[in-house]
Amino acid sequence: MSDQEKKQPMTSPTVTMPPPAPAPAAEPASFPAGFWPRIDYLLHHPENVIASLKGDVNLWPLVTVFFIITLAMSALYGAVMGATGLLQGSTMPLAGKFMMIGATAVKVPILYLVTMVIVLPPIYVSNAFVGARLTIRQMLASILGALAVTVIVLASMATIAAFFSLTSRSYDFIKLLHVGIFAYAGVSGLWYLVKCMRSMLPGGPRKISRGLFVLWLVLYMFVGTQMAWVLRPFVGSPGLEFQLFRSRAGNFYESVMDSATDLFRDD
Repeated sequence: MSDQEKKQPMTSPTVTMPPPAPAPAAEPASFPAGFWPRIDYLLHHPENVIASLKGDVNLWPLVTVFFIITLAMSALYGAVMGATGLLQGSTMPLAGKFMMIGATAVKVPILYLVTMVIVLPPIYVSNAFVGARLTIRQMLASILGALAVTVIVLASMATIAAFFSLTSRSYDFIKLLHVGIFAYAGVSGLWYLVKCMRSMLPGGPRKISRGLFVLWLVLYMFVGTQMAWVLRPFVGSPGLEFQLFRSRAGNFYESVMDSATDLFRDD
């Protein structure tokens, strides 16, 4: 080997790496048999649910599953909510306490389902603003899926509500606790809806405008709180007889502010 050849640096052959294989597309949702396995599937396989929504595949079975979950889980939390008087040992007659449990177990599902029916048209129209172009069937399934997630989150807090009802005698505190739990569940469900909408936009996931998210949140909040005010009571005031409905004097926000004021005044 000559001196010139010795001075030339050794070079390695260039290796061209193949591009990474695209991730396999998620299969459409296939819910297992059984109530609790279906809840697990909804929570742990959102990509499959979104694939069904995006492809408009077998949506009516999904709607049925979402509807059953919404009814059952909201009724469960409603029963715990209505049992506040029983758990706190209020002076309401025992028959009235059990009637309150049954009434609230029916009212909470009505609250959510009627609110969904009211907000469906404006949300369906506004989806065109972000280019989703979903059919009314896809929009219904998306909102009902978000509602199912909402009530699952709500029911998961039932043990918290029951614990504080057993350990607290403050009616105002319990009422504000339920308001906070409903707000937490509502934001969780709405975020699930936004996640579905992002994945169904043409050209892949894109951001939905923050203003549109806030609009949906405000719309859902105002309709839901007004509906709750129409259907009250859900807890039942201590010392009063059982009432299925109350007069519509005042409004929801005045009631919350009064409870907050009374709670801190007592402290």
